[in-house]
Amino acid sequence: MNRFYISLLWILLCVPAALGQEVAKTLEWEDHRNPNNGSLSPTWAKRIEAVELEDILIDGKSILVGEPFLGDIRRLIFRVKNVSDKAIGFVQITLTLPEVKDGGPQIPFVLPRADGDKAEPILPGAEAELKLAGGQKVADWVRDFVVKRGKDLETIRRVSIYAVGSDSEDPKHMLTGSMKTRDPRNECPYR
Repeated sequence: MNRFYISLLWILLCVPAALGQEVAKTLEWEDHRNPNNGSLSPTWAKRIEAVELEDILIDGKSILVGEPFLGDIRRLIFRVKNVSDKAIGFVQITLTLPEVKDGGPQIPFVLPRADGDKAEPILPGAEAELKLAGGQKVADWVRDFVVKRGKDLETIRRVSIYAVGSDSEDPKHMLTGSMKTRDPRNECPYR
């Protein structure tokens, strides 16, 4: 190969990365298995059955767990459905960034609060969208947290669903674990 083509190849491959061009990200389920024996604690082995993940969106486009996507992770939306016979007052999906030192920030996606104080419950059969909690203030905090650890949100490649929480079974007790999914491709493999 002559020097011209080698130089051109170097420019095409290296310069965009050096300029911090956005890279494709992949959403995955956090692997909570014990690294010594591969077992899951009962907390992480649970699946919340009353809430079903209907869709995952970024900038209005559906994405799947395990498939690459482009976009700012702070704009993810998780569409969920109450598949129980009781109203659900709280649902949260928490994301982490495995490439950031110490697992990065825990990034909460919750039901939007209509009155600034309390979110409307999800009635049986109804759907709702979980969005980044705290709006721009939390979005800025996530960016700053990542930058302080020497990373840039645009170059992060992996995003993990760390936990799902819901008060679906008993409003006095929070359940954590994975959740039921409409699309089997989004199912948590660690149960």
